Amino acid sequence: MRHFHTVAPLLAVSLALTSAALPSAAADARRLHMEQQHDALNLQLQQSARARRYDLSPSDARRLDQLHLQQRMQQQQLDLEQVQRDRALRQHARSVPGEGFDPRVNAQRELFSAERQLQNQQFELDRQRLLQSMPRQPLQPPIGPGQLQLP
Repeated sequence: MRHFHTVAPLLAVSLALTSAALPSAAADARRLHMEQQHDALNLQLQQSARARRYDLSPSDARRLDQLHLQQRMQQQQLDLEQVQRDRALRQHARSVPGEGFDPRVNAQRELFSAERQLQNQQFELDRQRLLQSMPRQPLQPPIGPGQLQLP
C-alpha cells in the first residue's frame, strides 16, 4: 500500500493540470478516465498487497488468481459502460440549446464514482469470502512421531 501514497499525489496533480488545460467537456472526459485509472491502480495494489499465497495450496492460489482476473474484467466492463454513458449524455447536452452546462454531468460523475466504490467494496467482500472458504496450509510440515521438535 505504500505505492498508493506516492502515486495518488501524482494522479491528483495530473488531474488538476489536465482540468486547467482542456475545455470543459474534454476535461470532464479526461477526469473520468483518470479516476477510472486511479481505481484500477488501487484494485491492482489491493490484489497484490493482500494476496498471501504462501499459505494457499496451488489450487486455492489459482482460484484466487481467477477471482482477481474476473474482478479486473468486471472493472473494465464498468469503465467501458461509464464512458459510453458519459459520451451519450455529453452528446445530448450539446444537442440541446441553452446554457451549455448540464448539471446532470456532475451528478453522473458522482454516480460513476459511487458505482466504482461499490464495485471495489464488493470485490473485497468476494475476496474475503473466497479466502475464508480456503483451508490454510501449514507453514511447516507436521512433525511425525520420533522426529525432533525444536523450540
